[in-house]
Amino acid sequence: MTDPKKSITEEQRQKVIRQRNLVLALVLGAFVVLFFAITIVKIRNGTA
Repeated sequence: MTDPKKSITEEQRQKVIRQRNLVLALVLGAFVVLFFAITIVKIRNGTA
C-alpha cells in the first residue's frame, strides 16, 4: 500500500522541479558574472 503522507501530486512535483531549476539558473548566472568580473579586472591590470 502507498502511504498517503508520501504521495506527491504531479503539480507539487513540477513546483519542486521549477524551484530547483531556478536555483540552478541563479547559481550558474552568478558564476558567469564572477568569471566576467575576474576577466575585466585582469584586463585592466594588464595580467591577462
